[in-house]
Parts: sequence; structure tokens; C-alpha cells
Amino acid sequence: MTEQRTMGLARSAAILSLASAISRILGFLRNTAISALFGQNRLTDMLNTSFVIPDTIYLILVGGGVSSAFIPVLSSYLAEQDEDAVWQTVSIAFNLVLAVVGLAVILGMIWAPALVHLVAPGFTPDQVAYTAYLTRIVLIAILFHCLNGVLIGTEYAYQSFIGTAIGPLVYNAAIIVFGLALAGRYGIAAFAIATLIGAALNFLVQVWGIWRLRPRYRWTMDWRNPGIRKILKLMLPVTIGLSIAQLNLFFNQTFIASFLPKGSINALTISSRVVLVPILFASSIGITLLPALTRMFLEHDQAAFTHYLSASLRAVVFISIPATVGLVVLGQPVIRILFQHGNFTSADTLATTAALVFYSLGITAYGAYEILSRAFYAIKDTITPLWIGLATLAVGTALNFTLGPAFGIRGLALAYSLAGFVNVALLFYYLQVKARTRFEARRLAQTAGKSILAATLMGLLLVLVSQYLVLPVAWPRLFREGVELSLLVALGVGSYSLLAWLLRMEELVALINILGRRLHRSRPAAG
Repeated sequence: MTEQRTMGLARSAAILSLASAISRILGFLRNTAISALFGQNRLTDMLNTSFVIPDTIYLILVGGGVSSAFIPVLSSYLAEQDEDAVWQTVSIAFNLVLAVVGLAVILGMIWAPALVHLVAPGFTPDQVAYTAYLTRIVLIAILFHCLNGVLIGTEYAYQSFIGTAIGPLVYNAAIIVFGLALAGRYGIAAFAIATLIGAALNFLVQVWGIWRLRPRYRWTMDWRNPGIRKILKLMLPVTIGLSIAQLNLFFNQTFIASFLPKGSINALTISSRVVLVPILFASSIGITLLPALTRMFLEHDQAAFTHYLSASLRAVVFISIPATVGLVVLGQPVIRILFQHGNFTSADTLATTAALVFYSLGITAYGAYEILSRAFYAIKDTITPLWIGLATLAVGTALNFTLGPAFGIRGLALAYSLAGFVNVALLFYYLQVKARTRFEARRLAQTAGKSILAATLMGLLLVLVSQYLVLPVAWPRLFREGVELSLLVALGVGSYSLLAWLLRMEELVALINILGRRLHRSRPAAG
């Protein structure tokens, strides 16, 4: 039974990882289209800034509640086989989100100019006015995102991932198609409009995903419902914590950057999105692990809880460390291939790469955060992450205001990475105290040590080979650089895997076993 549960979690994580990877590729194509059409300047800074207020509304009102409260509460009802309570809670949550977020959107549209000036004080009055116009469009899209949060949380609780996997693909594809189609008429605002269209289409996909679960929707807004009261109680500390995290990101990518040279906000935003790719692996594990951890905790299965959490952390470390080294070594060709087209110049590539290198140093920390934070949610402790978030905000703010003005976007990116390590160190320590167990720290340290050794050797090999890898100059630039990067990435993956095998790393063996079993099951039966 334990092995079957492990394989089930692995399959779900693999499905979400694949869907997330494809969605991320589409997201890069979206950013590539924007960069090629408009370059990296104050115009793209304004588009990125227009998402700050809407994203804050989503994270505060819905984003944190889905993982920290909504999924655990629904999972506990499902563990008790009480589906009536599940759909009663889902219905009330959907209706409350519609009302509360709808009001927040209206107020945000009214106060948009003042909010933009608060977020980006370095903008001129004309830049504030245009950013406010873009913000109003994106705010409507956020209403759909918030409703999607309720539907997606329900699907996760049922461990049904079809709608959640397809929706983001539709969302990003719609932004690309409609953004390009409308750019000639509306300029950069076309991509704000396309975001609204994509969010609406994503909402329809999630409705389809929920419909497969045979929902029992009811028009009710009883906030005194026991499930809703549990959710609100669990959400409050997380909402404050996410507000803290968003405040740190706001200082890091917008507030201080608005005083830096034009294009700095865009460089920080693009590079941070590239760094998110390896972190998506950890996020997929955390999402699929949360319902299982919740049930293990409710069943008092301490051994299983410790095993799955420790194995997940080691898997994140095993993937994150070589990803960090790979981006440090290959960051410039990655940015050049993804974004250096049209009006995006080689100088823009260098600026974005500088931020990427220092953001990549925090990949392991933010990957581990995806696991540890959900472990706290599984044991229904949302207070401890709040205090840890406050401490991290203090450290992060001090680093942002110290390193940012001194070293520009490099300093801001480094500040964000360092704050991530402070956060995850505190989470790891206090989770062991709260759960009253040791999460195999010695094995985790061994995995980290071997991964650092293997990744360092991999990086040195990549630097050496890249100096001698020369393809015909007659080939088109994008094709030639794409082939070079693909060969180097393949060499990196192959060399790291070989070194991990020589070091007898359990994580590589586990990954090979999972892939081997999946391949074996996919073969047709003989005879």
C-alpha cells in the first residue's frame, strides 16, 4: 500500500510537472513576444507593474487559502467520506470569493492611480496614468483567477488534476494569440486585454474539471458554516504571511527598481520567471503531497509523514542544485535564445542575465519552501510560518534597501535569494519542533553534499566544452545557438546523472525506478 501511494504521488507530480513545464514554455513565448515587439524599457516596466496590485489581491484573498486551508479542510471531509460537507463548503467559498473579490476589484479600479503611485514612486505622472489604465484591465482578470482558485483547490482535494493541468496551458496560449492579434491596434495594452481573455477561458476549463466530479452547487453565503470558519481561521495567519511575502517582492522588483534605469523592472521580472522553472518541480511535489500529508497527520501515521516529507526535500535538493549551477553557467545563452529578438537588444540580455545569475542562487531555498510550507499547512499550523515570514521580511527589506541601491538589479536579486535561505532555515528548524520528529537531516545533508560536488564538476565541464563548441556560422543564429544550448544542456544532464550514479545517490535510483515502472506499465501485454 505504501509503495502504491508513493507511485500515485509520483505520477500526479509528474503530470503536473509536465503540464507546468509546457505552460512555462508558453509563458516564455508570451514574454518573448512582448520583448520582441516592445523591447525592455519603461513601457514593459509599466506592463509588469500593472500586475502588482491584482496579484496582491489574488494572493491575499485566495492564493494562500487554497493551499493552507481550503485543501486541508476538504481533504479532512473526504477522509471522513462526508461529500455533502465538501460541496456545501465549496459552494459557500465560491460565492464569498465572488462577492468579496468583486468588491475589491471595483475599489481597485477606482483607486488605481493612487495605488500605482504607491507601488512605483519612481514613475512620472504620465507613466502612472497609463499603468493605472493597464491595471484596471488586469484587475478584471484577477476575479476569474480567484474563482479559479476555489475550483482548482477542490480538484486538488479530490486528487483530480486534468482541469488544473490544461487550464494554465489555455491561459498562456490565449495571451500569446490574442496579444499578437490585438497589438497593432492597442499597443502593449493588447497583452493586458489578452490576459483577461485567457483568465476567462481558464475559468471555463476549471468549470469543466469540476463538472467531472459531479458537483452539488448551492447558492448560499453562510459564513458561519463549520468548514468555512475552519478555512477562515487557518487562512488569516497565511494571508498576513503572504502579504509579508508580497511586500518583500514588491520592494525587490518594483518599488526600488522604479528608481533604477529604465527596463530594470522588466529585467528582474523576466529573470525571476526563468528561475521559477526548476522551482515548479518542487511546487508540483508540494501540491500533490499536501492532501496525502494531511491524511497521514490525521491518521497519526508519523513514520509515513516523515518519510514522504524527507524524500520530497531530498528530491528538491537533488534537482535544484544542478539547476542553479546550470543557470549560472548557461544563463546568458538562455536569455539570448528566449528573449533577444526584435527590439530586445544584446544590452538587455546582459542586464537580464545579471539578475538571473543572482536569482538562481536561491532556487534550492525557494524549492524547499514549497515543501516545508505545505507541511505546516498539513498539520494545520499557520501561525509559525507567519512569525517566520515577519522575520524574513525584516531581513529581506534590510537587504533590498542595502544591496539594491549599491549594486542595482544584481543586488536586488541577491537580496531575494539570501532572504529565501533565511526563511527556509527557520521553517526547517521549527517544523521539526512542531512535528516532534527529525526529518532525516543527516541524509539530507549527504544529498546536498553529493549534489554540490556533482553539480560543480558538471559546471566546470560545461565551461570547458562551451569554449570549444563551435557550430557553422552559416547556420541561422537562433538555430545555431539553440543547437549549442541543447547540446550543453544534454551534456549537463548526462554528466550530472553519471556523477550521481558514481556517488550512489538514492534520488537518482528512485527517479530511474519510477520512470522504469511507468515505461513497463505502458507496454502492451505479450500475446
